[in-house]
Amino acid sequence: MWVYRGGDWRAGVAETVSPRAATVTYRPSSARGTGVDTLTASYMVPRADVDPLLDRAPQRR
Repeated sequence: MWVYRGGDWRAGVAETVSPRAATVTYRPSSARGTGVDTLTASYMVPRADVDPLLDRAPQRR
């Protein structure tokens, strides 16, 4: 997903969700670090692009 933080849309991943909000891990800048925040739906939109630092590879069985 894309998350709106700091006046810009950032790549993010939902960790937990509820009917009212989601806890997301996102990239607050172009650096390798991440941030975690709880956001309502108005600050999130779907993301199709792959982010190599956030998106986990599917686990093999």
